Amino acid sequence: MSVTVRPIGDGEWAAAEWDAAAHLLSLAQPHEPWGARELRKRQQEQTDWGYRAGVLVALQDGEVRGMAAYSQNPGAYHPQRYVLELAVHPASGGRGVGGALWDALEGILREHDAQQARILAREDHPVAPGFLARRGFTAGKRYFTSSLDVTAFDDAPFRTLLAALAAQGVRIRSLAELQAGHMPDLHTRLHALMSDVRGDVPRADPVTPLSFQVFKDAVLGDPGLLPQAYLVAEAGGEWIGQTTLFRSEASRELFTGLTGVTREWRGRGVATALKVAAIGVVRALGAPTIRTDNASDNAPMLRVNDRLGFVRDPATVSYLRQF
Repeated sequence: MSVTVRPIGDGEWAAAEWDAAAHLLSLAQPHEPWGARELRKRQQEQTDWGYRAGVLVALQDGEVRGMAAYSQNPGAYHPQRYVLELAVHPASGGRGVGGALWDALEGILREHDAQQARILAREDHPVAPGFLARRGFTAGKRYFTSSLDVTAFDDAPFRTLLAALAAQGVRIRSLAELQAGHMPDLHTRLHALMSDVRGDVPRADPVTPLSFQVFKDAVLGDPGLLPQAYLVAEAGGEWIGQTTLFRSEASRELFTGLTGVTREWRGRGVATALKVAAIGVVRALGAPTIRTDNASDNAPMLRVNDRLGFVRDPATVSYLRQF
């Protein structure tokens, strides 16, 4: 059966295609589900920031049986580097859908004079590692997605740590609380804190500054951001750490954005305290699970997550294709 690949439809009439694309992507990566509005928002943001991005659909017999996307990473930006996604309906495997989508993606990347492209795939996926290897991708950095059963979490082992930090003047405040205080430079301070703590996070490509516009659009402007679960650690009037949680329209689970601590305060339990506080918020919200992901060489944060009881999934691998 022939496969037709084209850009996803535009306008309200194409809502069904966006729904189908989001569903397929969620099937391919259930640890990071997407809703249609979330995909469309990302596409609009990339356009607004001057980046190149697009979503393709593959059709067989008039039905969407696969999707692919290309975008650029604002946190590790380079004009010739791209991030890819590709998903095929399980019932359409082996019918040429994935190959047709890749051929279309490769053509677009070459048109844009791409230098490299990255795509993530679970190491236990039955098809993806071989599919990517045959198309010139090489496996690189590994990441662990992990989940915490909030209902089973016991904070008793961490109370001594929390008390010790409180005695040092550390307190944790939520974005909701900070917003209620009408702090005039709130967004600027939040941006500065995130810019500070994200610099040492292990990643596949070199970190680049996150502009205030990107921070405002992608973090503060995310409709899934939970103000009561965007937490800031403060000591002596200085902000020393943060953690953020988001909700996806496609799942009841909550997802960690970035947890980080300033260099002067690392190794003193601040990240753990932030995560324990966030778990308390999640429990009050009634969400069953928190998900997070970390590079396999981010040993300090992996230790924190392990102590809290997060359970790791099989690793996700970053595959690189050079052009």
